[in-house]
Amino acid sequence: MNLIVTDFDGTFYDKNYDKNIELIKKYNNIDFVIATGRNFTSLKKDLKINCKYYICNDGGYILDNNYNLLYRNSINKETVKTIHSRIIELGYDYFFDNINTFSKDIVNNINKISIKIKDNNAEEDMKYILNELNDVYAYISTNWINILSIDSKKGNAIDYISKLNNYKNIYVVGNDINDYDMLKKYNGYFISKKESNNFNTIKCFLELKNIIKND
Repeated sequence: MNLIVTDFDGTFYDKNYDKNIELIKKYNNIDFVIATGRNFTSLKKDLKINCKYYICNDGGYILDNNYNLLYRNSINKETVKTIHSRIIELGYDYFFDNINTFSKDIVNNINKISIKIKDNNAEEDMKYILNELNDVYAYISTNWINILSIDSKKGNAIDYISKLNNYKNIYVVGNDINDYDMLKKYNGYFISKKESNNFNTIKCFLELKNIIKND
């Protein structure tokens, strides 16, 4: 059995979404997993394919194909309090992600903190928010500063899945900064945003299909 793990937005979920789904359904001898920065509530709205597992919040947690929680990394509550005070000080809007709920309240088991970018100081402010906090990391996406537990990475989540299954090969596909970890760890295919309009994702899945067929 082989494993294919793909990022969702901008990779599997693009203008060729339905074609990508058709391709994956033609594969033999694979488990298919989506690894996304979204939480599962958001992912499920656009989901049209069943997966073996769902890696959400950039590896913050994993659900099985029946949507049962298998694995979870939460941000330390004291760290959340420190980050919260700095967010308020800087005047950012934000929300806490607790698997399937969004809140501004500090509760247990927060998996991700999303801070709405308001100006060009996001990089500098991110460094201030994280100052002397060693148990979290952050990255900037188009509209958000995203903060997670240091262990919440897509590659770590794939490690967990691989221990549950005897996969012959593991292949990963992604297109953005939050995919770099899994792309480095495994047989990664990076989908260039510049080439996405040229069916680059489809070409990638076709290539993988041939590789797996010949293994």
